[in-house]
Amino acid sequence: MEEHQSKLTNFSFPLLASNFASVFGDGVYRFGLNWFLVASYGNAEILGILTGFGFIVYVLNDIFVGSILDRFNRKNVLLIADLLGAIGALGLSFFIDPAKPQVWILFMLTFILNVDVSYSYPATRAILPDVIKEKSLAGFNAWASAAFSTGQAMGPLVGGLLLHFEWINLRTFLQILGIMLLVTVLFNLAIKYRPAPKEEPHIIEPFLQSLTAGFKYVQQSPKLFESMLLTIWTNFFFEGFILAMPYLIQHNYHGTATSYSTALTLAAIAGVFVSVILAKLPQYNTMSSMYRDFYLLGVAFLVATFFKYLWVFIVLVILYGFARSAFVIKINTVRQQASAPEYLGRVFGISFFATDLFSPIITVALGYGVSIMGEWTIFLLGALLIIGMLVIKVLSNYHARKLVRKNDF
Repeated sequence: MEEHQSKLTNFSFPLLASNFASVFGDGVYRFGLNWFLVASYGNAEILGILTGFGFIVYVLNDIFVGSILDRFNRKNVLLIADLLGAIGALGLSFFIDPAKPQVWILFMLTFILNVDVSYSYPATRAILPDVIKEKSLAGFNAWASAAFSTGQAMGPLVGGLLLHFEWINLRTFLQILGIMLLVTVLFNLAIKYRPAPKEEPHIIEPFLQSLTAGFKYVQQSPKLFESMLLTIWTNFFFEGFILAMPYLIQHNYHGTATSYSTALTLAAIAGVFVSVILAKLPQYNTMSSMYRDFYLLGVAFLVATFFKYLWVFIVLVILYGFARSAFVIKINTVRQQASAPEYLGRVFGISFFATDLFSPIITVALGYGVSIMGEWTIFLLGALLIIGMLVIKVLSNYHARKLVRKNDF
């Protein structure tokens, strides 16, 4: 173990740049897609259906991704996923009708890009302990989140600027995504990946047996079990809010594309800010602080419902960006430190599976419901967030006590 750690580094620029490039391209494309679809159809229904379909794709791939990451070279999985995403985005950009995007192409794009994300995101996180030294993991997670949030900030900002040009259309946004995915592949090639040597002959388990072992491992670890519950519920909240955002800005707060772009950019800047703080103060990168963050965010949502001003909504978006980035940093650190190396791929795979399994419910429901509830969507999300945190804490404590009693016998 010490010999392996000595070969690793405290910092990896290619891994940092990879985080930025992929999310920047995705941010530009998602901004354009969300805005064009809501503006064209006058509601968020098609966006909700596409998002729900995308999460079904996630779930189907999440079943296998953990076993694949623990079985094969994680860097190669990362490279292949992003390369396929780039080919799909650039290839389909030549067939899409910018004036009236074909629904079948939108579904194909969603399928290809979500397969890419299904493998590249867990791979990026699972590869870290074989690139960065253990003592530097918490700090590098924060810097990686800062790069991720910077890409999130610049994505909608550039997207908003591009919409000012009449010749810019959805095809342009899609081609930008494809090019940035190719750039991501180049950065991934430069990552110095040094997997830990196996202490004993490695027996390749069947996929089903490997998956079952991963679920059992998570279930028997109180920290990992609690982290899964937190991930499920917070993603339910995050995805619901990000889906409702373009509709609320256009129809309830009477904002423009610039307002939408500015809100997302400020949210991502808040993410960069919290990332830098946690990089400098990794001692606050803990499980307990997550609850505090979400209690405060839930209360802010409840209060903001009664102040129907665009600037109040933008403040909420900023708080959302702050909390989401902090959560990603903290939860990834918890998993990397609480997981054995041979299970890390499955731990991240299971976390994505648990996250994506329930997301179609909120995306499809809010796709139809936000036009009915309007700004009361914010109140509902805030209430669900607070109630969810209380329930998760009770369930996690009960689960931990149950494991202790079981081990005593």
